[in-house]
Amino acid sequence: MSTAVTTPADDAGKGGKQADVQVAASGGLTAHKPGEGYATRLGMMVVVMAYVAFACHHWYYNWVYLRNFIEGTLTPISLGVLVRWTYDPTASRVIATLGTLAIAGIGFAIAYYFIYAKRRSAEFLIKTDAELSKVNWPAVTPWFKSDTKVWGATYVVLIVVAALTLYVFGVDLVLQSIANFLFYGSPS
Repeated sequence: MSTAVTTPADDAGKGGKQADVQVAASGGLTAHKPGEGYATRLGMMVVVMAYVAFACHHWYYNWVYLRNFIEGTLTPISLGVLVRWTYDPTASRVIATLGTLAIAGIGFAIAYYFIYAKRRSAEFLIKTDAELSKVNWPAVTPWFKSDTKVWGATYVVLIVVAALTLYVFGVDLVLQSIANFLFYGSPS
C-alpha cells in the first residue's frame, strides 16, 4: 500500500489549496492583488461605508428603542431594573457613542474583508473593473449639443422620469390621505 505525498507545486495546479494556505499564513487581511480593480473596489467601499454611516446615525439617535424593547421584555419577569441604569443621560450618551464606534469599526472591517481581502469577491470586482474598461463610453462633450441624437434621448428620459416621479408622488399623497381618514379619522 502506498501513500501519496503532495508538494506545493502539486497543489498550485489545483487552484485553491495553495492560495488558502497563503491567506491563512498572512492573517487573511492583506489585499488580494493590490492595485487591480482600483476604481470598482473604491466605489464599492464608498457605497458600503455610506450604509455603515447610515447605520451609525440610526444607532446613535434610535438605540433607545432597543432599550425599551429589552426593558419591556424583562419587566414581566421582574428583571427590568437591569436596564433602568441606561436612563441616566451620561450613560445614555456613552452607550450611543460606543455603539456608533463599534458599528463603524465592525462595518469597516467587514467591508474591507469582503472588498479587498477575500479572494473570491475581490477577484469578482477586479474582473468587473476589467470589463468596464473595455466599454466604449461616449464622450461627454457632444451630449449637450442639440444636433446629436444622445441630446434628444437624454432629455426625453429626464422628462419621463420627472413625470413618473410626480405621478407616483401624487398617487402616494392621495392613498396616504385615504388611509389616514379611514384609520385615524383625520384627512392628513
